[in-house]
Amino acid sequence: MPSSHSKSAVIGGYKGLLLCYPVLVFLTLVLLLQIGIWTCPSSSSSSLRLMFSSSSYSSPSSLNESPTNLSHLVFGLLGSEKAWHHRKAYIESWWRPNATVGFLLLDKPPGAELLPWPPSSPPYRVSDNVSRVVEETNHVNPRVARMVHGIMETVRDAPQRVTRTLRWVVMGDDDSIFLVDNLVDLLAQYDHTNYYYLGGHSEFVPANYYFSFKQAFGGAGMVLSFPLALAMADGIMDCLKRYSHLNSADKTTGYCIADLGVYLSPHQGFHQVYTCRKNI
Repeated sequence: MPSSHSKSAVIGGYKGLLLCYPVLVFLTLVLLLQIGIWTCPSSSSSSLRLMFSSSSYSSPSSLNESPTNLSHLVFGLLGSEKAWHHRKAYIESWWRPNATVGFLLLDKPPGAELLPWPPSSPPYRVSDNVSRVVEETNHVNPRVARMVHGIMETVRDAPQRVTRTLRWVVMGDDDSIFLVDNLVDLLAQYDHTNYYYLGGHSEFVPANYYFSFKQAFGGAGMVLSFPLALAMADGIMDCLKRYSHLNSADKTTGYCIADLGVYLSPHQGFHQVYTCRKNI
């Protein structure tokens, strides 16, 4: 029969172990973390930061790739056959034949007065059958459906010679003016392998309030990294079904992109220009 003194010694020993247990756990965790730091290369932690940070910049040298240039961009310009007569000068002011890549999406084939199609203009495509899209999505506005669907068409119809090297999809209207060298310099600061949605707010503050402060206004152009454009293109019909009640292509695009967990990265270099005309 153990004495009362020995009992108290055993109890005291248990108390000592209980007091030491948190210290042992702490030391074990520190050791494991040190082993993890020593065995994991620094490049892995860097790539994880790039993967989970949607707002980080990356210099081209850190990507081990050539700097972004004009050949890495594809332009999708949405227009109408009727308006093109008066607006083609806007596009031809910056379009560089045999250098810029992309095309103009028209609502119908060009009439005889627009043919032969000049090499100074972007090559044209006729938009997909909007009536089919509207019927399938039950959309309230065929024009909005055509414009949003045009993002998918731009990705799908990008020339095969650039598909493997494509980094950015630039969407604009048939009167959008891009300073392409400045645009390339801007995009070169971003890691094109991440999801990015770039554009500008409207300088007309009520327009931001009425539509959204979290969308790019398409007249000034909007830019999607190619992985984001692919993801949006893949779910374009579901997107149009979800937002078939919206009467704005820019707002619909912003909502669809937000559903993918991406929000606008605004830049002041994208400008909306409004012209007002008084009826006489």
